[in-house]
Amino acid sequence: MTDEKLIQGLRHGRRDALHRAINRYSGYAATVARNVLGEQATREDLEEIVSDVFIALWRAAERLDESRPLTSYLAVIARHAAIDRLRRLRPEEPLPEDDLLTADEAQQPETEALQHDRAQTLRRLLLELPADDREIFVRFYYYRQGVHEIAALMQMNESTVKARLSRGRAKLRDKLTKEVGGYADL
Repeated sequence: MTDEKLIQGLRHGRRDALHRAINRYSGYAATVARNVLGEQATREDLEEIVSDVFIALWRAAERLDESRPLTSYLAVIARHAAIDRLRRLRPEEPLPEDDLLTADEAQQPETEALQHDRAQTLRRLLLELPADDREIFVRFYYYRQGVHEIAALMQMNESTVKARLSRGRAKLRDKLTKEVGGYADL
């Protein structure tokens, strides 16, 4: 059965089409998820993500376009499911401290409060970025993935990733400057 027929079957709510999609593409979805999770991928995590991928596919079936390959939908769903899992697996890393502070200043309550406010504002502003730009920014700065790795995982050119990082930094720097008086590390 072709992808076009599978998608038509899914759109018509045929469970046999879902079972065929699972049999054909569960390995593909697991590979996409494993590429995102890296060493942190346990067998159980991958199984749960793959299940989530096909549940999401089933729920979104009526919006699928038969002219696109099913793998394009599955890759996006699996990537986002794996990123969500990464967020739950990794403790939230604190944002870098302002290098300009002396040791005495860094321990003052006012300084700690300012740093906390800046971190909260930065997190909020990250959520305002377009989804792909936010994902690139989080992968680069929080998950410490390189431009080459991000480009491969997100199926983009390295120059596109670099440009989006640069634009994202500029947007965040401008917004932070307006809201909290700047952020030296951006």
